[in-house]
Amino acid sequence: MQTKYLKKLNPNQRQAVLHEEGPLLVLAGAGSGKTSTMTYRMIHLITQKKVSPRQILGLSFTNKAAGELRDRVYSEVRKITQKRTQGLTVSTFHSLCVKILRQEASRLGYTSQFSILDQNDQIEIIRKILRKNSVDDKKFDPSFILFGIGQAKNRFIPPHQSEAFFMNSARNEASSPIALEMATTYPEYQDQLRAMNAMDFDDLLFNAVDLLKKHPEVCDAYNDRFKYILVDEYQDTNQAQFELIRLLTLKQQNICVVGDDDQSIYAWRGADPSHILNFGKHYPGAKTVTLDQNYRSTQTILDAANQVIQNNSVRHPKSLWSQKEDGPPITLILTEDDHDEATTVAERIFDLAKKHEGGEVKTLMNWSDFAILFRSNPQSRHFEEALRMKGIPYRLVGSFSFLDRKEIKDTLSYWKTILNPDEETALRRIINWPARGIGKKTIDTIHSHSVENQCSFFESIPDADLKTKPKQAVMTFASLIQKMRNALEKIEPEPTAMADWARQTFEWIGMRTGIENDVDDALQASQRWEMVQELAHGLGQMKLEEPAENSFMFLREYITRLTLDAEEESEEEESKEKDEVTLMTLHGSKGLEFPTVFLVGMEDGYLPHQRVMDEATDYSEERRLCYVGITRAKEKLYLTRAKNRIRYGKPVPRYPSRFLSEIPGNLIFTEDVSSTPDLSSQVLREAHEQKVSSFLEQMKSKLS
Repeated sequence: MQTKYLKKLNPNQRQAVLHEEGPLLVLAGAGSGKTSTMTYRMIHLITQKKVSPRQILGLSFTNKAAGELRDRVYSEVRKITQKRTQGLTVSTFHSLCVKILRQEASRLGYTSQFSILDQNDQIEIIRKILRKNSVDDKKFDPSFILFGIGQAKNRFIPPHQSEAFFMNSARNEASSPIALEMATTYPEYQDQLRAMNAMDFDDLLFNAVDLLKKHPEVCDAYNDRFKYILVDEYQDTNQAQFELIRLLTLKQQNICVVGDDDQSIYAWRGADPSHILNFGKHYPGAKTVTLDQNYRSTQTILDAANQVIQNNSVRHPKSLWSQKEDGPPITLILTEDDHDEATTVAERIFDLAKKHEGGEVKTLMNWSDFAILFRSNPQSRHFEEALRMKGIPYRLVGSFSFLDRKEIKDTLSYWKTILNPDEETALRRIINWPARGIGKKTIDTIHSHSVENQCSFFESIPDADLKTKPKQAVMTFASLIQKMRNALEKIEPEPTAMADWARQTFEWIGMRTGIENDVDDALQASQRWEMVQELAHGLGQMKLEEPAENSFMFLREYITRLTLDAEEESEEEESKEKDEVTLMTLHGSKGLEFPTVFLVGMEDGYLPHQRVMDEATDYSEERRLCYVGITRAKEKLYLTRAKNRIRYGKPVPRYPSRFLSEIPGNLIFTEDVSSTPDLSSQVLREAHEQKVSSFLEQMKSKLS
């Protein structure tokens, strides 16, 4: 039989492909060709070891990855054997579980025709349970409760054992009420699903594991069926997935797991890096093969990544290397503030991609060759605006667009109502947010009055036929809008004054309290409040080409810029890969690569995130995020940080990310495009941290 494919592999890849029997751990560093290794291992088993395709199971995390792997195996096997491959199972964890449960559901009290509910159906069930229990679903967000229940299921925690889990997961005292509500709702939710002969997405894993545990004969049958199991992205497995794999390999241990503990960045959704770190303990006698030759990046980029990640003490030691040239040094750009950072990045991308020559614009690079990576979603807004101003097409991947978020829509609806009280859509959105006792019946009455009298909804508020209490509530709301209009009218149309006005409106509205009442979870409330503050920060940074005549014009121009649609796509432009700059979070970038990467916001507070710093927890996962970001770059890597961040129109000094100091100086070229000296040096940061530490110690002494 032909084995020409082995010549395509490097020695370590070949060693993994040719491994005979027993457990195998393939530590596949970033860009090291893990997919090819998995593909050719399956091909080798089928064509050389004569293993029936039906006895091979490949597991991945996405349908796309599973489909690509399966198609490559089918294609290559047919080239070698001239025969079609049938019976091979390459799927996601959840798809496999559906197949198992369709066959065996009756053993768990379901029929084989059970339904799989989508998220909207799940949320509606949660909402009904809350209402039945007289719980305000505006106080406890049903989607957040559903997320918590999913986290319990992914850790294989049944309803009757969930209270301790939820309470231990609560970050602080403010999180306790929603934790208790999750523990109360979880059992009722499961009862409702069972009564409907339905499962949700997380039930698929949970119930399949439960089935294999409770019915050894079923477990034996699947152990006999799958003689060879291969698992991709093993570092991302949660407890339920780990249990599923363990149960499927009880009789034989021909398991090959491929992954990289240095890229384990999903702890927040249940991924447990200890599974890959302790693989040798779980499967004694396991062989380890390390794929450390990188085919993606220059050696300079890899050296920086290696130096950063080696500061994590608990990891499988590995050091990526490449046969490529060293390449250009990493560029660290120091900017003045948020606006300056975004503008500099947009201008740099434009200069690298386009060149003016003889009156014409020559393309040097495609827009799709560039990616802007950031730690948290609020950072995207400045870069979206800067790219629009330069006419650079972009796409925001893996997150809500800034303007699609509820808290942003709510805030802008207030501002739109202040600018134009006759805009009924915006007014209806916020007339009872935060809750002020204005119900649907009241709103319908006002609307009817406006139709009958041919006036606007806002104009109808004083004259609508309402009972005393609702009348009082709507008049209070109308007074609030007028109060904010009056305040806006009195201020100068300049950024600092506008930012101060925005902050004042947040207080008058009670916006932070409203957000906290919406979700009753400190973490989620903090994230939403951070988003709202970004609007005020942006208002305090806005620069107009021509001065605004008044503050109303200033605010209107800001909202117009935010809502401007940068793309004007025709119906013919349906290609999946468009020529656009990619904007995404570090979490979303895993598995991708780009010729040029801008890793922005390299500051303490962004990377590592402020939440991690406040909790004084281990920085290992934040460092892994940094490592992932660095290794997305193929040819050129830019790191950026601002000396200040504008908060409510005022500059706040920022300190460089501690991860920057872990990159050797000889690998970095520093470019300072700001106009002020750097006041956030390592020495000053250490002095600041020492001052904060001293203050905390004093407070502890006073309290004790």
